[in-house]
Amino acid sequence: MATGDKLPPAGLHPQLVKRLLDNLESNDAFRALFQQSPEQALRSLGYTDPWECLSMKANSALASPEQIRTQRRKLEAAMVGIQGMVCPLHAQGS
Repeated sequence: MATGDKLPPAGLHPQLVKRLLDNLESNDAFRALFQQSPEQALRSLGYTDPWECLSMKANSALASPEQIRTQRRKLEAAMVGIQGMVCPLHAQGS
C-alpha cells in the first residue's frame, strides 16, 4: 500500500505515452506547454484524467529531445507502469 493507504495511480496508456514522447522530442511549443503545465499538455493530447504524479519538480529541467530519444524505452516502461511521485521526464545528469 502506498503512503496514507492510497494506491499509486496506474500508468498512462501506451498510445498516449507514444504521442507524449513524440511531441516532447519534436515539438518545441508542446515542450514549453509541458514545462508550464503538464496537465494542459496531456489534455491537448486527449488525456482528461488528472494525473498529479506527472508534475515537474521545482527548478528541474525537462529532458532534452536527445535524452528522450536515447532513453525512450526506459521512459515508456516507467510511464505505463505504476507511478511514483517523480516525473521520469526530468533531465538526467550525464
